[in-house]
Amino acid sequence: MITCLIIDDEKPARDALEMMINRYFPSRAEVIAKAASLKDGVIAILKDKPDVVFLDIEMPGEDGFRLFSYFEQVSFSVIFITAYKEYAIKAIRHAALDYLLKPVNVEDLRQAFDLYEKNQEKGIPGENVRKLITALAPGFSVMEKIALPTFAGYQMERVNDIMYCHADQNYTEVHLSGGRKLMISKALNVVEELLPESLFFRIHKSCLVNLNYIKSFSREEGFHVILENGVRLDVAGRRKEEFLKALTGR
Repeated sequence: MITCLIIDDEKPARDALEMMINRYFPSRAEVIAKAASLKDGVIAILKDKPDVVFLDIEMPGEDGFRLFSYFEQVSFSVIFITAYKEYAIKAIRHAALDYLLKPVNVEDLRQAFDLYEKNQEKGIPGENVRKLITALAPGFSVMEKIALPTFAGYQMERVNDIMYCHADQNYTEVHLSGGRKLMISKALNVVEELLPESLFFRIHKSCLVNLNYIKSFSREEGFHVILENGVRLDVAGRRKEEFLKALTGR
């Protein structure tokens, strides 16, 4: 039985989620406590030690990410609740956490419980989760850094330090400014979802490029771009028109 705590400043939202869990997952999960504020949520976690915390990210005068600053060790899993589907939420999901978009529906809740159980089997390291959440805390721009999944855990890198990403079978080689390289334990399409669409463009099935680093585009000897460091990358013909719109803003 998965023990659950719900932290949400809206009573109807807390009650609706509890009712959904009780109705559709009576033998799988149990709500052992509810809290209307971050402070009350911390007290409930210390007292009741839930397996899963359903956490509203945005509450009046509070930010859900601050929850993690109260704990030296994170012994519980978190399922975020939000009304906004943003770039940061993609990063959260691919960091082996999950989120529910308001209004919560049964199928999303089912998938959230599935992910929790899968993570329990894999033994997702809590410290890596802490690093990701710390990076997303108030005062930190979600567009500034990103948690990239490596073979050892997660590597925090500035988004704009990523020059381009190149597919390597089921992995991705990330090329960073300063000549650094990082091998990611995810396919390129997964990495693409983590990065802001306004900044990165898939110029080829095997290549994703940061538009800020493009020095020139050429139609000679096939479509290609030259980056500021001199690297040449091919642009697929079928992506040319869309790429030029992204590059020129037209």
